[in-house]
Amino acid sequence: MYFQLPLEQLVRHRERPSQIEFARQAAEVLDETDEVRFEPTERGLALFAAHEEALRPPLAVIRDRYGEAVEARPPRVRLLPGHPLQEPVMAVRVTVPREHAPAALRELRDRGARILEECRRGRIFIVRAEAPLRELLGIGKRMARLTDGTAAHSIRLSRYLPVESAPPDAARARLS
Repeated sequence: MYFQLPLEQLVRHRERPSQIEFARQAAEVLDETDEVRFEPTERGLALFAAHEEALRPPLAVIRDRYGEAVEARPPRVRLLPGHPLQEPVMAVRVTVPREHAPAALRELRDRGARILEECRRGRIFIVRAEAPLRELLGIGKRMARLTDGTAAHSIRLSRYLPVESAPPDAARARLS
């Protein structure tokens, strides 16, 4: 289900006894797109997304409507079941001012990204890379800190590949 949306995040209401009721109500006020879908469950509202940035708008709407009573669990990478287990590999594009290029490249390499292309256009540096999604979680905030908020990035699903080493349980969810 939703193979093109390799992230899952669960949103719950701390004060509601019935999470399914909350999830149904919350889903009614949200707009699905190609990058995010919603599914009410007994555990709360499941958000399925193409990347972390796609989770931000619906979470903002939910928090605006329900306030501090909303609990958003950390996003989890969804794996394809089977033998071998497969994980999403993402295409990444980062654009930074040239002076921040070394920091951006170091961050990508530290996350196990394979650099595919580097390009300088005037004072702008662009890098294309690919990496497992589990290694890229939080990269937007990290790049912003490293570049004084000047980095721009995009992440898109490239393909699924067999998992090389077992990811931590907290970071994975199986697709079904």
